[in-house]
Amino acid sequence: MRDPWNAFMPYPDADVGHAAIGPLSGLRLAVKDLFDVAGYPTAAGNAAVLAASGIKTSTAPLVQTLLDAGACFVGKTNTDELAYSVIGSNIHFGMPINPRDSHLIPGGSSSGSAVAVAAGLADIGLGTDTSGSIRLPAAVNGLIGWRPTHGSLDNRALRPLAPSFDVPGFMTRSLEPMAAVMSAVGMSAASDQPSSILIPEDVFATIDDAVANEMIARLRSAGMPIRMTNASASFSLADLALAFITILQREAWESNRTLFERSPEAIAPDIAARLLSGSHLDDEEVREASRIRKLFSAEIDRLLRENMVVVLPTLAMSPPTRDAEPESFAVFRSGCIELLCLSGLSGCPQLAFPIANCAGNVSLSLFGARSADRMLMNVAQRLKAE
Repeated sequence: MRDPWNAFMPYPDADVGHAAIGPLSGLRLAVKDLFDVAGYPTAAGNAAVLAASGIKTSTAPLVQTLLDAGACFVGKTNTDELAYSVIGSNIHFGMPINPRDSHLIPGGSSSGSAVAVAAGLADIGLGTDTSGSIRLPAAVNGLIGWRPTHGSLDNRALRPLAPSFDVPGFMTRSLEPMAAVMSAVGMSAASDQPSSILIPEDVFATIDDAVANEMIARLRSAGMPIRMTNASASFSLADLALAFITILQREAWESNRTLFERSPEAIAPDIAARLLSGSHLDDEEVREASRIRKLFSAEIDRLLRENMVVVLPTLAMSPPTRDAEPESFAVFRSGCIELLCLSGLSGCPQLAFPIANCAGNVSLSLFGARSADRMLMNVAQRLKAE
């Protein structure tokens, strides 16, 4: 396959079978290079991991489920190194090119899968989302992005980053194939609509007023009951982001400690620095972060228990250009984490989708109670029909 976007890893083709008929028949599947696929290595965006991988003899169960549903595998896709970034850059294999705007970052760490779908080289992009790596590249590339309820999908034969946050997720160009994917991976259908839509004022206050007003106007035009609220009554967005990053760094260090100690020179300096930050955390910092996480999760459960859906802007700011200075990437990453961490801390599902007829890279997200994934799809279909 011709790949001018650098979406795919440069592996020799291997035969990966799929069911002749099924709910995903005719849909092409691109798989992030964190999942094992028989006949291919798994590099996780790192040359040392690639060298040690060998050719896998079995396929990750989630990938096999998609193949058994009729999806046709078209390749393994580029990822940020060790899946530990949201930018899309990789010193070993290069940065994929954003087909929507080649000057902008493609977003990470599921950048290759996002670009493959956005460029029309695949219909389903399988990736992972730890701190936003489905939702952010979906938003940047104008796609639908689904971060499922934590623990709802099989994550065997998937290289971990931070297991208590890691979730396999998907990107598509429209809602219809995403609904088919949800069915294929076992998400039961839901006919219910939310009792009301919650708009967190503290979140919308952090983004451009014109964009916020356009998002809220779209919700009102759909005739849904709206309530104003806050993302948390107990914690600021900055408090939640700090707790999230603390847990993420500790778990990322634990997942990659052996690689770091054996081959520190094989890891990009910025990724290595983040791993070292995790190694320096003391147990009390991690305990405090875990306490905040537990309290926030309980707070979200209470907020959403009566069939509520929270609406969020997917991104806190516009994405930087691919040649921006490291400081710009750091500002973008930290700003976006304040919104993207909410799903990770709570374990709740989130569905991101672009707003039609809205200038710029504007993506709206629906955030619901655990296991309310299909209800989010119902709401998205209603909003897209407006």
